[in-house]
Amino acid sequence: RPRSAPWSGPADAVLSAHGLRAGYGAAPVLDGIALVVRPGETVALLGSNGAGKSTVMRSLAGLLRPVEGSVVLADTPVAALPAHRIARLGLALVPEGRQVFPELTVVENIRLGAWSRGGRVDPAEVEALLDRFPRLRERAGSRAGLLSGGEQQMLAIARGMMAHPRILLLDEPSLGLAPAIINSLYATVAELRDQGTTILIVDQMAALALTVADRGYVLEQGRVAAEGTAAELKADEALEAAYLGAA
Repeated sequence: RPRSAPWSGPADAVLSAHGLRAGYGAAPVLDGIALVVRPGETVALLGSNGAGKSTVMRSLAGLLRPVEGSVVLADTPVAALPAHRIARLGLALVPEGRQVFPELTVVENIRLGAWSRGGRVDPAEVEALLDRFPRLRERAGSRAGLLSGGEQQMLAIARGMMAHPRILLLDEPSLGLAPAIINSLYATVAELRDQGTTILIVDQMAALALTVADRGYVLEQGRVAAEGTAAELKADEALEAAYLGAA
């Protein structure tokens, strides 16, 4: 669901990238990407398969080192830093495929989210996250590998929130999930947004991502082809036909 009122907040960026070039071989996947995410804002990164969306997320999180350009997190240049240093500065990535620890319990997975801020775990925080995700409370003692795809996605988000992130990156959260689970998941994303969490989200279900986003960027072949408010992007029929799809 959209916000009840348009986002308004500080102009200073929590996370920004400028002139970003990155890839996996001789030819970079990204060619001069620029984007900004401000405090409390939810921004969608959209585009067709192969446009470079997940490469952007990996580059921002330090899992892929850019060959050119800058990434700044909370006024700190991070393009040359390893992923664990970027995580400690306040970036939490919920990766495509969820990547929970299958042999650990739900609660143990959540507690691991505190590692990036020094490992101190307040039991009340774990309880608050279990309150937010009632299904996880029901499965609190179960091994994560036994959870459904939707439950694992909720667990991955809970683990990310345990880090107290300055910004939460969600990479393809709806991938492989049933429609009812996707709707529930996006309701949770909207709640996090409304409570002030700064979010950058990538999802093939572009129209759904734009329902929770304040702004969006559309990628094409590693470049930003369009940007604007969520309302502007949804209203652009040419963009919808070319990149966004109906869902």
